[in-house]
Amino acid sequence: MNFTKLKQFINYKTDLDKIHRSNDDSYALQIIHKLFPEFSYLPFTPFSLNPYTIIHILNDILLNDRKQIVEFGSGISTIIIAQFIKTNNLRTKILSIDNSKEWQTVINNKVKKYKASESLSLVNADLEKHNVHEFMFKDNKVWYNNNILEEALDKLDHIDLVIVDGPSTSTSAYARYPSFLSVQSKLANSYCIFLDDTRRTAEREIIEKWNSTIKGNLQFEKMYATIAIGSKFSTKPLSH
Repeated sequence: MNFTKLKQFINYKTDLDKIHRSNDDSYALQIIHKLFPEFSYLPFTPFSLNPYTIIHILNDILLNDRKQIVEFGSGISTIIIAQFIKTNNLRTKILSIDNSKEWQTVINNKVKKYKASESLSLVNADLEKHNVHEFMFKDNKVWYNNNILEEALDKLDHIDLVIVDGPSTSTSAYARYPSFLSVQSKLANSYCIFLDDTRRTAEREIIEKWNSTIKGNLQFEKMYATIAIGSKFSTKPLSH
């Protein structure tokens, strides 16, 4: 295969992958919108979890009976998960952490609009330089205010679902590395971790580094990856 044909093949594969992702997200959006009143609008942005990723999370909550979620990076997914918990009358709780108070106010108002705030606790923690040796990975020196984070996490036990879509990687490509270490001592016997954006090199390195310690079932999807420990059921959604 000459260089031109190889390039054409790579371009074809890239385009086909985009079509598959678009089909998966369209299918997922149909499911998500059924959770909300007719004509509700959910403001997805380039920073949001993909709809397909979100329904994988919803599957995991329901099929593996998750009770305590910790989410790094509040967003549209927070609204959807809170509404899903309310709609299905679950006892699941969410602790959602973000460094933007203004953004969390937007999220909280939306959750209240749908009367789904009973399951949700929002924690605002500024990003700052840290000196925790275990949190150092590559060039990462920034994390959420650790005092605020530890105070919130100390109130929890048996965390069985961790969603990592924050903080922003503008400070460091490896800014999300401390998230698993922050909750590790509070994890249940059975749990799952979702890390978004694993098409990027840094996120792939982060989740592989985590898994080198815990030796879980690591699965890479198109846009994200998961590590499952002791989970009862496979929860990957239908894909086109």
